[in-house]
Amino acid sequence: MLIRKLEKDDARLLRSCRLFGLKESPDSFLAAYHEVSDTPLSDVESELEDENIRYVGAFAGEEIVGFMRFVRFKRSARRHVAEVRSVYVKKALRGQQIGSRLLRHLIEDARAAGIESLVLAVLADNAAARRLYESRGFQLHGMEPRGVKKERGYIDQALYSLDLTAT
Repeated sequence: MLIRKLEKDDARLLRSCRLFGLKESPDSFLAAYHEVSDTPLSDVESELEDENIRYVGAFAGEEIVGFMRFVRFKRSARRHVAEVRSVYVKKALRGQQIGSRLLRHLIEDARAAGIESLVLAVLADNAAARRLYESRGFQLHGMEPRGVKKERGYIDQALYSLDLTAT
């Protein structure tokens, strides 16, 4: 399994994996399939070229089977912080440490980019994701009650952060 930074040339593969993920695991994303299914490839390419966004992907052969990204805040007072978003691994490959390897790579990339803190929000009932973040040192610092509204009702969001300046 190859884990690497995604580039503009990976846009078609990334879009395909994301759309598959939105169908396979709709509760894993805040976006819904119908909200992003017609996103132009050029928008995905632009994200992959944006210096404030870093995607990493897991490859099985030529196929992306998992990905995640960080988005660095643009305002000068928040440039030291980035938010982890869009975390996904195909169901058939879960439990094989792919998410852990992706997150390790993303954390290394964030440090190299001079980011001092990573933050994220995850559905409070997503125990597997929460274990992943906690295993990499993320600390729970709060809950957002009723933070997400899905068809199954309201779901709290667990808010995490990781201090990248700590050794």
